[in-house]
Amino acid sequence: MAIKFVPVEEFDRVHAIATYCFPWMHNAKDKIKNFLQQYVKSEYILGYYDESGTLMAQVVVFPFEIYIGGKPLKMGGVALVSSMPEGRHGGRIGQLLTEWLKVMRDRGQYVSMLGPFSFEFYRKYGWELGFERVNYTVPIEHIRNFKKIGSLRVVTQEDIGALDKIYTKYALNHNGSAKRDDSLWKEFTLSHPWDDNYGRYAYIYMDEKGDEKGYIIFTIKNGRMDIYEMIYEDVSALKGLLAFIYAHQSQIGEFSWSTATDEKLHVLLPNPRVKREIHTGMMFRVVDIKEAVKSRGYGEDATGRFKIKVEDKDAPWNQLPFDISLKNGIVDVNECSDPELFCDIQTFSQIFIGYITPMEAYKLGKLTGDVRAVEQMEKVYKKSYTFNNNGF
Repeated sequence: MAIKFVPVEEFDRVHAIATYCFPWMHNAKDKIKNFLQQYVKSEYILGYYDESGTLMAQVVVFPFEIYIGGKPLKMGGVALVSSMPEGRHGGRIGQLLTEWLKVMRDRGQYVSMLGPFSFEFYRKYGWELGFERVNYTVPIEHIRNFKKIGSLRVVTQEDIGALDKIYTKYALNHNGSAKRDDSLWKEFTLSHPWDDNYGRYAYIYMDEKGDEKGYIIFTIKNGRMDIYEMIYEDVSALKGLLAFIYAHQSQIGEFSWSTATDEKLHVLLPNPRVKREIHTGMMFRVVDIKEAVKSRGYGEDATGRFKIKVEDKDAPWNQLPFDISLKNGIVDVNECSDPELFCDIQTFSQIFIGYITPMEAYKLGKLTGDVRAVEQMEKVYKKSYTFNNNGF
């Protein structure tokens, strides 16, 4: 057997394995094939080859940047994890994931994300739940009282800069949000390579002064508006966007919106009795503790110090005890011999991205040690509502 990067000449085999393992892809198999040809490079795919030299399993890692603490970090997005059935339960995917940790570290991708088919499976290799979303389903008549304010216009290519300005303000305060370039905006946000034929509509909202303050990206089908993304800078922009949604009352009976869990739309509604569900989302992993800690952002006034030992069997470079100190937002990381706190890489990853706080982890028994050190760690790693809307 061998693990190596899959050459472009074998992308038809990559496509065949992926569509076998993910039946939904059959409905868009031509679009998926075009996606592989247009966006995927050989260096993105590690494959497991059997003794005959046949590709039998694969893991794709796409290069992204995400914001953590208001600063972009390179992130490896794990996708298309797939194996032919005759070789399953033999540890092939585990070997590929472990090899990818080494590659991501070498590439400076010190954090990683994935959308799991099974939380239990990926947890074995160090990834852990790091995201959740609130899903609203709202009857259209619940927003009939919102009156038109400001104005909206259809988004054009010239609006990408304005959209990105609004989005980035939001992303800087929601850990895990992707940093978007023109391609990510045009080809994976305003549209998508394997979208259905309905497509996405996009409008930008302007206040009464003409300043861009929000936007909405959505589809309409089967009597419902599905909001892919709606970002706003203030409550007036939100109300203006809600009035715009209500303008579709002859076309839709309800709208759905999946977003970060700090959204409190129902509080604004005259009748807050709407469907509001919290759904678990993507998993997150710190690939290299020392480098990730040094690379993320911190509050300018943040000051704290703690010593920690993290268990990470698949990334031995993470198992050194670290002395992590922060003074006025400047971080320093050194090895030490006297750790005060102990946890596994899964827990450290959740704390690092802000999904749970150190004290929450301590109370849950996921972080152990000196409570005074936990209090210091609380000063370094703050709670964040995580968000990522660019799947892979």
